[in-house]
Amino acid sequence: MDASSAKKEHSRLLWLDFGRAVGILVVLLVHAGAGPGVVRYYGGMFYMPIFFVAAGYVYRRRQGEAFGIILKKKATRLLLPYFGTSAFLWLFFCVKDTELKLSSLLGIFYSRNQMYQAGFAGENPVLLDVLNSPLWFLTALFLVYLWYEALERSGKKELLLVLGLLFSILWHYGTELLLPWSLDAVPYFACFFFTGEKLRGRCDALHNVPDRQTCERNNTFGSVVGEAAILAVLIVFVIAARLNGSVNLSCGDYGRSMLLYLVVGTTGSLLVFAVGIWLEKCCRPIARVISLVGQDTLMILCFHMFLYMFIRAGASLLGLGGRLTNTLLVVGSLIILTAAGRIWRGMKRMFLR
Repeated sequence: MDASSAKKEHSRLLWLDFGRAVGILVVLLVHAGAGPGVVRYYGGMFYMPIFFVAAGYVYRRRQGEAFGIILKKKATRLLLPYFGTSAFLWLFFCVKDTELKLSSLLGIFYSRNQMYQAGFAGENPVLLDVLNSPLWFLTALFLVYLWYEALERSGKKELLLVLGLLFSILWHYGTELLLPWSLDAVPYFACFFFTGEKLRGRCDALHNVPDRQTCERNNTFGSVVGEAAILAVLIVFVIAARLNGSVNLSCGDYGRSMLLYLVVGTTGSLLVFAVGIWLEKCCRPIARVISLVGQDTLMILCFHMFLYMFIRAGASLLGLGGRLTNTLLVVGSLIILTAAGRIWRGMKRMFLR
């Protein structure tokens, strides 16, 4: 590992990686149908917002950087994995099923799980149907970055953020059609992104440190939230989650209220980060181990459904029960794909020296 890579690894925030790890763990539990129902219910309230909030927290606009350069960076980070993984899965199932899956190919370019919102009365075709359904998030996050960068450059970020939120709400309640690449939801997701950025900004302002790395080293997120506020946030989260009901963002299902879900997703994310901070202070070795998963969420997101297929097949041949199979799905995916992610990052560092 070169000096710059070592510095980057050292400066990582354990509690932020912990939050990502918890988010991806809930993804695995939900997709495996494993774990207690209460965990999947409440975990399902924040397991997507937490990634947008985390992205907003680490977001930093570089003055003078051309929009095209930003576009290239985010495309390399998010679109290459999206199209690369999708192409691999599409080719695999074309060979496996000995048929050319043109509808699946169109679904990849549309990048939505369904054409219409959940509960649509008519025919609602499944678009991402080659075990690539989680990948809609990558194109959505890519557009959130571009939308947010445009807001920053406009000089009227808060106003346009509100207008964008209004557009998402009007579109959601005005039509059941889901736009490609989550275009209808991107302004809505940007509100979670905004929460993360404001949290980072408050951290810097609170300690009057122009150097963001200094703020990170001092682990000042805990000071921003405050221990006394955690209980209040927990109460708000539980009550709002019960009132709002279950959600499925990939299908345009926000529960009973899009605005209420903003509260649910934000408070749920803050609670997970607060737990990460507590672990980092009191049980740092545990926090460090869990945070390793948070460093490789992209690999896990892309390939866990594919790996599930093989684990289920092996469990069926061995005659394993449902609970043991579900445990193998979650634990096996975490171990195998986290290891694969670290190997992949190591190879990239080696070839980019």
